Amino acid sequence: MSDVDLSASVGGVILPFCVMNAVGTAITAGELRGLVRSRTGALVLRTTTVHPFVHPEFRSLHNPGFDKLMPLVRELTAEDDRPVIASIAGSTVEELVQLARAFNAAGAAAVEVQLAEPWVDATLAPLEGPEQLTHFATTLVGASDIPVWIRLPDRPLRYDLVGPLLAEAGVGAIVVRNEFTEFEKLRLAIGAAVDLVATGPFPSGYEVGRTLAKGAVAVQIGPALGSEGMAIFTRLERELRIARGGRADG
Repeated sequence: MSDVDLSASVGGVILPFCVMNAVGTAITAGELRGLVRSRTGALVLRTTTVHPFVHPEFRSLHNPGFDKLMPLVRELTAEDDRPVIASIAGSTVEELVQLARAFNAAGAAAVEVQLAEPWVDATLAPLEGPEQLTHFATTLVGASDIPVWIRLPDRPLRYDLVGPLLAEAGVGAIVVRNEFTEFEKLRLAIGAAVDLVATGPFPSGYEVGRTLAKGAVAVQIGPALGSEGMAIFTRLERELRIARGGRADG
């Protein structure tokens, strides 16, 4: 059996493997360093804000502020060739621009804007209408020197409106939950106008392959890696390679 190519190009960012961790699966510095020892295609960071975020009602956004993460980003990019994807959140476009520029300076390959966070969805509210979304996306993309990915909320949206507007603004990729009412409807709405990344608990490399066949360019494993931990990427790579006719050992 001949070997196969499992790499991916996501919004202009080259991944050696089309499977990566989803935001929130690696929180601590130790967990993020553990990604370097895994087979993940990219290193997706925890969500970070401009200022420390400790509001007790939004535990998924808890972070010490972006400046505390900069040394770790520089360490990761110096140690490994795989792209670092910075997950960012903010209540204003200006905050997001500041974060995008800071992570670019630290060596991140792209920023993933977390519109899936209820706090962002409610305060920044870029999805309230076409005008708001166009202003948000064009301003952020125009001010960022690295590709901008958008993580959409886990709720029904007018994908026939949202998808084309984000594509026209130059968004590099859209990250969306791997559900028929979300990922598949978005793919039908926009075709190949922008790269799609499906996120979810993919149990096998064969499931990854089916999702890629439906139009995703890559997948993110989350919200948790499960009992295997970082070893899941090795298994998924082996299973996907076999499913595509390659050798199990690459």
